[in-house]
Amino acid sequence: MSPLAFIDTETTGLDPRKHDAWEIAVILRRPGAVDLEHLFQIRTSLANADPKALEINRRAERFLVPDGQFGIQLPTATTPNTTTLTEADLMHDLMALLDGATLVGSNPAFDDRFLTKLFNEAGIPPRWHYRTVDIATLAAGRLYGQAERMTRQTCDAVHYSKVDAALGWPWSSYRTSELNGVPRPSGEAAHTALGDARWARDVWDAVTIPDAFYTASDEQLAQMAGEALTRTHGGQR
Repeated sequence: MSPLAFIDTETTGLDPRKHDAWEIAVILRRPGAVDLEHLFQIRTSLANADPKALEINRRAERFLVPDGQFGIQLPTATTPNTTTLTEADLMHDLMALLDGATLVGSNPAFDDRFLTKLFNEAGIPPRWHYRTVDIATLAAGRLYGQAERMTRQTCDAVHYSKVDAALGWPWSSYRTSELNGVPRPSGEAAHTALGDARWARDVWDAVTIPDAFYTASDEQLAQMAGEALTRTHGGQR
């Protein structure tokens, strides 16, 4: 299985022809390895910036690149230190993370366009997988799959219209996420690159990984039952 890169970018606006990504988060997942979180910030021009975009992603209060520096890598759950970066450093690190990976995110085509611009301006051809995965589409597909299963069981297609009504149109990433049991980012995590990348990862996992109950061994099931009883009886088995 090729690597997965759960990604998000915070940008100075919506148009990659005149706006830029100033914050980039990548959570890299390789088979058999723990997820590795990476968070970068880049100094970009604000000459054409959209003030509304900067307000939403709170750039003024969150931008941490020191004066005179191109960029930084910030601490995350798996990257303990802050490191200043030259443009060459940043592009080397991003290439190592994204090379051959499939990008997964909320509307990842948006992030793809800004990352492609960044790579093209550095004279480096992007080498991640050409097909991105949108968590809204993934999560909505799961709900329609459940409707299909229920329709076969009940011989009543009303389950499709229930999904239609619950989702609305066009599909909202937040709504599809919540209907799959994953809350939207909130508080300090909302509209931050790492907060949104973690959210995309959680939606992916909710759709593609079975509940631990169905994959647990007999010993693990016994432990789960014991822990449930402990909670039920106030800490006493």
